Amino acid sequence: MAFADYLKNCQANAWNVCGTVISGNPVPAVMGIVNVTPDSFFDGGTHNTLDAAFQHAQKLFDEGATIIDIGGESSRPGAAHVSAAEEIDRVVPLVKKLVPLLSTRNFTISIDTVKSEVARESMKAGAHIINDISALEFDPAMAKTIAETHAASVLNHMRGNFGTMQQDFKPYSDVVKEVRESLLHSAQKLIDLGVDPKTICLDPGIGFGKDLQNNLDLIANVEAFLETGFPVLYGMSRKSYIGKTPGLEKSDRLIPTVVSGIFTALAGTTVIRVHDVKEAVESMLLLKAFRHASL
Repeated sequence: MAFADYLKNCQANAWNVCGTVISGNPVPAVMGIVNVTPDSFFDGGTHNTLDAAFQHAQKLFDEGATIIDIGGESSRPGAAHVSAAEEIDRVVPLVKKLVPLLSTRNFTISIDTVKSEVARESMKAGAHIINDISALEFDPAMAKTIAETHAASVLNHMRGNFGTMQQDFKPYSDVVKEVRESLLHSAQKLIDLGVDPKTICLDPGIGFGKDLQNNLDLIANVEAFLETGFPVLYGMSRKSYIGKTPGLEKSDRLIPTVVSGIFTALAGTTVIRVHDVKEAVESMLLLKAFRHASL
């Protein structure tokens, strides 16, 4: 197939988020990360107050993000556990402060949490998406919470224990097949509760209990997840697989993050999740121009 034909024919699966359709076409939507934490791996502590987090979210909007993903607990190796109450105190005030902007800006609010209590309170405050990095495994009540709040959801694959996943996960025989089957199993839990499949987005969980080759295999096989019919999200921003790639040990990981985003976008990802929104948006604008040129 000629490259121009590939650009023209590759289509993402649409994601329904509280009445908004995120098509992923001609390029993925950009989800910007706001970590309201003191210890996240890349920017922990930088936005660890309500005002700083709000200003950062506004900056990400200005740079082109259409989804803001708010996290109140770090999942990096060795991170300290945070209670539901503390996590709620970190994220819910930011959700409430962002909601009034919905009258003048077109965006959706995502909450990155594994706790159903945090998810429920965030939805009450005005959030739209529950991004569960455990794909419903950490909290047995999360599936019911997603169903009852009518939230859109991201099911992120993780193998191993929370906080130590990079050291204690069971190796894979076929990482693409096993991750795909695990995510479909989680999605079916939601569907069985009456959740609309079009509101469920799958995330292969780059860096969540995977070694370098596992991560490269998952990034190189976007189509295996597209074939499920679900929208697909890839979060690869500044992650350690980049620094483990031969020759990139001293990289600041920015350019490899952008390249990874372009790679998955070419294959039909619906959303890319990033720290560096400006660079991601610029790369997607160029890809959009290439795709229009191929029509």
